[in-house]
Amino acid sequence: MRYGYFDNARKEYVIDHVNTPVPWTNYIGVNDMCAVLSQTAGGYAFYKSPQYHRITRFRPNAPVERPGHYVYLRDDDTGEYWSISWQPVAKDLEKAHYVCRHGLSYSRYLCDYQDISASQTIFIPLNEPVEIWDVVLKNTGDRPRRLSVYSYLEFSFHHIDMDNQNFQMSLYSSGSSYADGIIENDLYYEENGYQWFTATFEPDGFDCLRDRFLGTYRDESNPIAVETGVCSGSFEKTGNHCAALQKKLILAPGEETRLAFLLGEGKRDAAIPYRKKYSDAKQVDREFQKLADFWNEKCEKLQVYTPNEGMNTSLNIWNLYQSEVNIMFSRFASFIEVGGRTGLGYRDTAQDAMTIPHSNPVKCRQRIVELMRGLTSEGYGLHLFQPEWFDPELQGKKQSFQSPTVVPTPSRAKMIHGIQDACSDDALWLVASVCEYIKETGEISLLDEVVTYADGGEGTVYEHLMRILDFSDRQVGKTGICKGLRADWNDCLNLGGGESAMVSFLHYWAIQNFIELSEFAGKKEQVQKYAAMAAKVKKACEENLWDGEWYIRGITASGRKIGTHLDQEGRVHMESNTWAVFSGVADEERGRKAMDSVDRYLYTKYGLMLNAPSYTKNDDEIGFVTRVYPGVKENGAIFSHPNPWAWCAEAKLGRGDRAMKFYNALLPYNQNDEIEVRQSEPYSYCQFVMGKDHTAFGRARHPFMTGSGGWAYFAATRYLLGVRPGYDRLLIDPCIPKDWKEFDVKRVWRGAVYRIHVENPDGVSKGVKRILLDGTEVFGGVPVQPEGTEHRVVVTMGK
Repeated sequence: MRYGYFDNARKEYVIDHVNTPVPWTNYIGVNDMCAVLSQTAGGYAFYKSPQYHRITRFRPNAPVERPGHYVYLRDDDTGEYWSISWQPVAKDLEKAHYVCRHGLSYSRYLCDYQDISASQTIFIPLNEPVEIWDVVLKNTGDRPRRLSVYSYLEFSFHHIDMDNQNFQMSLYSSGSSYADGIIENDLYYEENGYQWFTATFEPDGFDCLRDRFLGTYRDESNPIAVETGVCSGSFEKTGNHCAALQKKLILAPGEETRLAFLLGEGKRDAAIPYRKKYSDAKQVDREFQKLADFWNEKCEKLQVYTPNEGMNTSLNIWNLYQSEVNIMFSRFASFIEVGGRTGLGYRDTAQDAMTIPHSNPVKCRQRIVELMRGLTSEGYGLHLFQPEWFDPELQGKKQSFQSPTVVPTPSRAKMIHGIQDACSDDALWLVASVCEYIKETGEISLLDEVVTYADGGEGTVYEHLMRILDFSDRQVGKTGICKGLRADWNDCLNLGGGESAMVSFLHYWAIQNFIELSEFAGKKEQVQKYAAMAAKVKKACEENLWDGEWYIRGITASGRKIGTHLDQEGRVHMESNTWAVFSGVADEERGRKAMDSVDRYLYTKYGLMLNAPSYTKNDDEIGFVTRVYPGVKENGAIFSHPNPWAWCAEAKLGRGDRAMKFYNALLPYNQNDEIEVRQSEPYSYCQFVMGKDHTAFGRARHPFMTGSGGWAYFAATRYLLGVRPGYDRLLIDPCIPKDWKEFDVKRVWRGAVYRIHVENPDGVSKGVKRILLDGTEVFGGVPVQPEGTEHRVVVTMGK
């Protein structure tokens, strides 16, 4: 069953059956202010931090996602009322027609009911901390209509833990007031704890107190103020606060009206200029167009035209969008992560920064520098940290009074965890992130930038990278394989402090990236040193990790090998086998055998399982993964994040048909008509899909906030379509299905436009016979062209 469709012309996903099995979310905003909203307008807003500066309240993990950012309509002649979004009133879908159009950083809710056509478009302008609800109402009937329009949101205490748990504080340190058409919410314990809400009209009524607007023993589905048509004009110091503004309208037959509600940061006075500005609807349109232009510019950096329509839709719009959302907001703002954690996860952020420097170089660079500051002088990264802790511009700044709601800053001793809490893979990802950024931008000077270490001292970016590689070189076990430490990429596979095959392969890959970078930077001495290190790592891997048909996953502290043909559970693991091939450690023969085993034991129609068979017996020497339900998350689920590693591995082996088989299996687009199985959004990769060993096989969970998005984009564009930047040339080396006759890519790189046409006359999967740049043959890739120029590149594949 399908619940919606892709409208590529508008870059929207249209949900025309809004009663989806689970909430289908979208992200509103691209800078400091953001909202996470569902297809029924449930969700919340925050400013910079979803944990320490929540603006609107949300009750997660409930049967219905509430509260939200709602607009109610009331027929003042009959007393009947409804909401523009299907929730919270939830009119009978046989009688009312509801649609949600999720776009890039906006959502539009549409309702047709009883001859009233209504829309509510929610977006945040690019450079203003204000959320706009653009409301349009039209009388499509043949009689005049008297209507009342009501806004509704519930304010949150900024600190989400206090809002959810410490009611003796949150209920008695927040107040609200109304004046001059503006509601002000005041968090009295905070120095700058103010929000405002207003509209582009003079209200006919208002309520600032939630319980007065909703009424006793009622909720958002039947507020007493809407039911009776009268707001009570409530406000008070202390209590639970909302933003409800009422406007009475008369619409003649065929008449249309437009109004806007505004939510923003600051005291009441801060609302005045915004209210004035957006009272002109042309200003609303102008800011909305700026947002569209912002996303169009990003999307136009890379556009693909292939025989695979799902791939086109994903790479041109939704996969890039998901990757951008992750680099902008990290991992802790969703309907799954709703507060309680904040900051940057080291490994996740490093991989996010690696994947899209072409569309967001500024944010990728920012993340790289933040991660450099979160690196210890020993060479390991802080697994989870606040970048503000180490920002030199913020050091020494203190609040003028010690409020109990001040954002906590731990002592430096508590910020810096020891090796016992380090994850062995975290910092290794950063090496490739730096390399990819420099390849994309040409900013080789980044290597000489001096950055502090988390535990004191400073060094250049290049020196930071060496410390990362040297740390992994020191942290090896008896066999020379990297120690897993607290955990590697798989947080649940702990190995009791043993050795991780995946990390050794990752170490080798990071070294190879570093060697290529050093060669380009002319650092010959380091090239020699790290080439020797790479040879040592490769030798240890090949001597200790091969099991005959595949690579093992690791070695426990007691010396027991995990992921061998003798294991009854957890026999084959995806991470170690894909990385053995993608890193370049495995030779052709072993690489093919390893990936054949991945296909044989891990492939399903919804993607590759992380391991098989799933663990059913607790074994703490292996790790917490054996205590996870079979077929769920790290224990035999289709964990999406590592799936693209398999696409890269098959591309490296030149097997385009299998690479595309794996790609298509995971592609959310391809499950658009199977929502009764998938349940989650078909426009977003999810963290995992239930595996074969679970009764809900095929059910996807945890959208948007997953490294699956960035890796899917990176793998598909750079290794399947094969268009990837080098330090001084654009490399084109596709690996595609043999029956693809041609495809096209538009790529903007260092200010020049490359229109690439790839033809495949011989029906091969891999191999390039010739590259023509503007009609002239070039070798080894396309050299950097002058900024502002446009070029035609024709690539002929063949043996």
